[in-house]
Amino acid sequence: MIQVPEKKSKLIKSLLKELGVIIENDSFKLATELNAMIKRGKKPTMDEIVEEVRAVRAKH
Repeated sequence: MIQVPEKKSKLIKSLLKELGVIIENDSFKLATELNAMIKRGKKPTMDEIVEEVRAVRAKH
């Protein structure tokens, strides 16, 4: 991963593409990883989520 100044981003990306570098979108990659972690099945209701959050907070 490299950090490119915003003003030079388009130029750097076009040069890298010319060299055969594949540029990945970090947001898309993260979303794909998170989606892969979601398990199929019953989804909790909002009441269940709130109850769990309160229980966790009560322990601390």
